[in-house]
Amino acid sequence: GLAQLGLIIFIFARSLKNESIEEIIKSGEHEKLEFKTSFRWDANRNQVNRELEKAVMKTVAAFLNSDGGQLLIGADDGGNPVGLENDFASLPKPNADGFENHFNNIFNSMIGPEFRRFVRVDFSDINGKKVCLVDIEPSHKPVYLKTGNGEDFYIRTGNVTTPLKMSEAATYISSWRRLK
Repeated sequence: GLAQLGLIIFIFARSLKNESIEEIIKSGEHEKLEFKTSFRWDANRNQVNRELEKAVMKTVAAFLNSDGGQLLIGADDGGNPVGLENDFASLPKPNADGFENHFNNIFNSMIGPEFRRFVRVDFSDINGKKVCLVDIEPSHKPVYLKTGNGEDFYIRTGNVTTPLKMSEAATYISSWRRLK
């Protein structure tokens, strides 16, 4: 009956999603895709590093201020899945749910809750490694990244996240308003 059909559709959608994440990785980093090894665990220092969280939010803000994009957390620069085990282990709730809660907290404090609806967070397993795909739609208005020393404005230029000076941001925003 209907329940079976729902299950079939769910399984089909899952397989499409998993296939697409592999396709996403194959495409490599580009204007609308960036890989981050982790959200907060610094493997070199073997400890949590807040700068990594800031780097992720910088990219999210840049995608919000540009044409949107995707951020894959848990993959190295070559797109090889390294997994989120260390990120999970560093959280009070050491799983995907705890990771998403922490992501939301950082997002709300650095970007703002009003922009959260433009961002989707999904988890997938690739070769036994858990990765997080963050899907970002373009925002309806400018997004400023709040940091300890004020606010910064970022956009995507090619495959990099670029900070704009206030004068540049003003020009960018006024030209952007006309486009939308």
